[in-house]
Amino acid sequence: MRKIALALAALSTLAAASGAHAQAKPAGKFIHPANLNKDQKIDKAEWVKYGQPAADFTKADANKDGGVDGPEWVNFSHPEMVKPKS
Repeated sequence: MRKIALALAALSTLAAASGAHAQAKPAGKFIHPANLNKDQKIDKAEWVKYGQPAADFTKADANKDGGVDGPEWVNFSHPEMVKPKS
């Protein structure tokens, strides 16, 4: 009976530790050569300096926060990968 209690306690500890680890896992980084200041997004000045048309920046900045982040870049540069909204 004691072995079962110890095994359950160990499993409980492992489950709690793995849950905490999953929550603490850092998000991926947006690495793009246009992101000159390495702030995880491309602002309009970086966009133009990289050689992209200024007019396209407005299209790529979907949430209109002044920067193109990783998901926005993928959606803009690979529209075929965007899932249609149902």
